Amino acid sequence: MTLEPEHAPDAVRSPLSFAGAGGSQARLAKLHAEFRAVLNVAQVFVRHQGVEHFISGSPSDNLNFPHHDARAGVSRYRWEDRGDGILYGYLEPAS
Repeated sequence: MTLEPEHAPDAVRSPLSFAGAGGSQARLAKLHAEFRAVLNVAQVFVRHQGVEHFISGSPSDNLNFPHHDARAGVSRYRWEDRGDGILYGYLEPAS
């Protein structure tokens, strides 16, 4: 499934179980195959975040605003549940 660029999320949060069974390479391949299309990027970067994966198209992306921002520690994204435990994140506007 590929979303239109104007509707594509900026990031994804996925339960660890969504990656499926198998070795780490197989699980990463599944996440890459699905979410590269969802995010409309050539490559995804997956970070293990406790009970979920945080996935985006940038290796330097993070979940929260940095410590030097007035919103430090607050999510950089507005999250929408797609109905199966996967959350699509849309970047909050800059303040």
